[in-house]
Amino acid sequence: MATDPALTAFLALDDDAVAAYADARAEAIGLVLPPETRAGTLENLALLRRQAVTFALLVDDATPIGAFEP
Repeated sequence: MATDPALTAFLALDDDAVAAYADARAEAIGLVLPPETRAGTLENLALLRRQAVTFALLVDDATPIGAFEP
C-alpha cells in the first residue's frame, strides 16, 4: 500500500510510542491536547493505528481499491 512518510512512521509505532508521537505531532502543528481529553485521544490514536495496520496488510499496490459502499 502506498503511503506518505508521516503515515508510514505512524503505522510503524507500537502502542507504547503513540503518546510520544501524538505529543510531538501536536507540538509540531501548534495544537494543544487538553488534559481532560488527552487520554481518550491517545486511546483513539492507538486503536486507529492498529486498525490501519490491519487493513494495510490486506491491500497491496496491485489490488485496485474500489469506492466504499455501505
